[in-house]
This record gives sequence, C-alpha cells and structure tokens, in this order.
Amino acid sequence: MTTQTDPGADAPRLYEKAVTHTREYIAAVRPEQWDDPTPCTEWNVRQLVSHMVSTTRNVKSIMEGNGPQNWGDNVLGDDPLGAFDQARTDALAAVKAPGAMARTVTTRQGERPAADYAIGQLQEMLVHGWDLAKATGQNTAMDPELVEVAYERVLRNRDRLRSGTAWGESEAAVADGADLQTKYLGILGRLA
Repeated sequence: MTTQTDPGADAPRLYEKAVTHTREYIAAVRPEQWDDPTPCTEWNVRQLVSHMVSTTRNVKSIMEGNGPQNWGDNVLGDDPLGAFDQARTDALAAVKAPGAMARTVTTRQGERPAADYAIGQLQEMLVHGWDLAKATGQNTAMDPELVEVAYERVLRNRDRLRSGTAWGESEAAVADGADLQTKYLGILGRLA
C-alpha cells in the first residue's frame, strides 16, 4: 500500500472525506430520479439513500456505545439531504471525539476496534456513493486515496464478504490490467 499514513490512525479524516463525497452525490439527485433503479438491485435511489442515512446514523450510535439501531425503512422524510447532513454531522462528531479511535465498539458483526469500524464505514460510503452516482448519471470516479484504503480492507475481508449478499453474490470479472477502482468494484460484484 502506498498511502503514507496508517488508515486506522487516520480513520476520522478518511471517513470524513468519504461522507463529504457522498453528500455531493445526494445533493445532485434530481427530483425525478428518486424512484430510479440502482446497482443494488433490491433498492431504488430513495431506498439506497435511506440506507446510507441509516448506516451514518449508526456510526454515532455505535461509536457512543449504544450499538446498532434499526432506523426503519425510510429515514429521509421530505428532506433527504437534510437527513443525511444531520446524520453526517453526528457521525463526524462521534468519530472525532477524544479517544474514539482507541475504543472497541459493538457492531452487527460483533466487537471490533473503532478505527477498523470507521474504515469499514468509509468503504460503505465509497461503494454506495458509487452506486448512487451510477444510478443518477453522475461522475463515478472515486477518490484515489479512499479507493486504496478500501481496496486493502476488502482484500483482507474477501471471504467474509462472500458469505452475505450485501456486496453482491459474486465478484465481477475484471481484466488483468484494470485500474484499482475497477478491481475494487469487481470484488464487490460491480462492473465499473
């Protein structure tokens, strides 16, 4: 890996970068696109954004020791961007709190170091941000630093990812000389 900093130690900054990019995608969704399909075949655009808001809300809950919550099917109300902004603000405060990255947190997958959880949430925002961009005709280029960190993490967790369908049931075929973003998306069952 060529990133100069340790992703775990740099998790709050990296997570903030990921949710900031995701916010840009949500802000650019046009009113007529909310019912459009996405690469996550079980979700349309509204359901995908609702999922992203719920997972972002859970960052605060998990980082504060309250574990994951079930926020319901639609947490967007009449203001999807406002819902994401509130969740984002709360999540960033939680990951940046003094000592936050030194904690052990309880997630749906069990106990994990907080820094690893934050990097996992970076991955969540990165891939679902791409899903949203793809579904709404936006620029799907990912931030190279985030792709590098997420790719290293997905390689470490490759077998576990295949045990569920959240990231696609199987990897997409990718050409040998593909760029890192394409390889990353392929592992997660997506074609760039």
